[in-house]
Parts: sequence; C-alpha cells; structure tokens
Amino acid sequence: MAKIAMVTDTHAGVRNDNPAFQLYQKRCWQWFFDYVDQHKIKHVIHLGDIYDRRKYVNFMSAKRLREDFFEPLAERGIDTHIIVGNHDMYYKDTHEVNALEEVVRGRYSNVSIYSVPTVINIDGLDIQLMPWITDSNRQVAMDAINNPKAPILMGHLELNGFTMHRGMISDHGMDRNAFDKFDKVYSGHYHHRSTVGNISYIGAFGEYTWHDYNDPRGFSVLDTETSVLEFIQNPHKMFRIAKYDDVVNPEIVEKIQRTDFSKYKDTYVKLVVVQKSNPYAFDLLFDSIYKVGPLDITIVEDPSVLLENEEMDSIDEAEDTPTILRKYIDTLTLPLDSGKMKHFMMDIYNEALQVETV
Repeated sequence: MAKIAMVTDTHAGVRNDNPAFQLYQKRCWQWFFDYVDQHKIKHVIHLGDIYDRRKYVNFMSAKRLREDFFEPLAERGIDTHIIVGNHDMYYKDTHEVNALEEVVRGRYSNVSIYSVPTVINIDGLDIQLMPWITDSNRQVAMDAINNPKAPILMGHLELNGFTMHRGMISDHGMDRNAFDKFDKVYSGHYHHRSTVGNISYIGAFGEYTWHDYNDPRGFSVLDTETSVLEFIQNPHKMFRIAKYDDVVNPEIVEKIQRTDFSKYKDTYVKLVVVQKSNPYAFDLLFDSIYKVGPLDITIVEDPSVLLENEEMDSIDEAEDTPTILRKYIDTLTLPLDSGKMKHFMMDIYNEALQVETV
C-alpha cells in the first residue's frame, strides 16, 4: 500500500514575484512537508503549473522553490513526478521550451519531468500522466485518451463545463465524455475543487488572488490500495475580510478589546463597513488589525459591492473582472465566436495579473 500526495498549481513567482507571496508559499510548503513526514508519504505527483510566469523565471523565485520544495523532496528521497502545465511553457502551442526542462530536469535524481503522455506505476497501480495538451503532443495524447493503458489519469486538462473559480464556469475545452474510459481522472489547471462524474479537479495549492478568498485550497492524498482520495486543506490564508457593524453589535468595543487579531498578520485585509455610528469603535478595530502587521488594509465603505454568505466573515466580491468581461461579450451582436472571445480575454486578463499590484 502506498499513499500519493497530489499537488497542483503552486505557481512559484506568482504576482510578479511578490516577496510577500514567496514567504506565504514558504509557509505552505513547510506545512506540506510536516504532513508528508507525519504520514510517511514517499510519492508526490505535481499536476502542473509549478511556475507562474511563461516568459521567464525570476532568480529569487527559483531559489525559493529549490529551497522550499525540491531540496526537501531530495533530502527525504521522495519519488516525485511533475507534469508540464500551461504556465510552465514558454510557447502556447508547443512544449519545446518549458521551465521544468530548462531548470529542473537532471538536477534531482528523485524527480521525473513529463512533457508527453506517459504511463507510470506506483505500488502496482498504473497511472496515465497527461501534461498540457498542445499541437506538439496532441496526437499521442489523444491516442492515450482513446486507448487507455491505465485505470487512472492525472493531468493538466482544460475541460468544458467545470468551475475554474467560484462563479466562473469554463465554456471551452475538451468534452469530459472523452475520458469515460478511465475509472478516475484527477486534474490541475482550474483552481476551484470540483467533481463531475469520474473527473475531479483537485484545486490549487494556495491563495493567489482575491478570487481565491474563502475557497478551500490544499492538496490531495490518494491511497493506492483503497482508491480513496482525501483532501488536505491548507490552513494558511493570504486574504481576509473583517466586517464592521456597530448597529447590529452595540457592544462592539468590548468585543474588539477581547478579540485576538493575530490571524490578520501577513495577509491582505478588506475592512467592510456595513453600518458605522461610532467612529471611536471603528478606529479601534482598524488600529487593532493594523498593529498585528497586515500586508495591506483596504476599507470598503460600500458593502453593496459585496455579497454576504451565511458565515459572519464570509464576504465575497459580487462581480469580479472575469465575470464583467464575460457579460460584456455576451451583449455583443458582432459575428464572433463568444466562447473563443471569452477564452482570449481570459488569457489577456491572466497575463495582466503578472503586473497587477495586490
């Protein structure tokens, strides 16, 4: 019996190689290896997008990933398999140049890199590894999908009809029925965890934008004997929302004074003002959060731009940028393929995130 830790979309160098996110990822990797040690896991499969930038790898981000991920794997002798995701590739239509081949291959004896579909065997279980599909590997990829040589596929897939982020469903990509011949399919690429039929997106490792707020992140562990998949939720947060309402909570001063605000340290905070009649209490809350050392505090004076969930502090953005873009495209009467246009706009949006400030 073996247990395989599956992790995906770790995006080293995310947010323009922001040092705050590098430290956040360091904490996440320390938590990951604590679990690996405790549960004696000897196999790791990374389902793609280990790097974030397509065009180059920042030296500091490469150093961080080496120290936080590759060296701990090597020190433990963990059998590691990494497939190439779309963010790992320099070109969009070929795997010819990719970060894993140029930076990682041959450097660690315990790490194998896959840019073409390959079947591996772990503890007697055959697994079809499927990297991002492009023109350069499409023929062999489709042959592997149509004529399976393993009951399980693990890949970096773009499938139609799955949730990419909460409230954002993909309207492009391959049809999921193409994978009906596999018992189970586990994929990276879409950051939201979801399952439809035999296909599961295991979800991104951490939080990288406000779209990830309050959407569970982490990694999954597959038991090769029982085929049970267990989700291990990442406890580390990068984004938090605090709500202020001194009308509903008239004793808010006393509540603030006895609250531990340490969870806001090293995070990006939105302080949402629902109702404010006591300036002293509001300043006390702001100062209490500020003193623990958040990365940034944004005051939202108009809560109508946010949606409130059942939980007290679970408030999400009502309409994010991708939603606005999709709705705008739907209003156009030009002779356009709306699906392709939405895909194109999302590519531009994701590239823009590389230079966006948090």
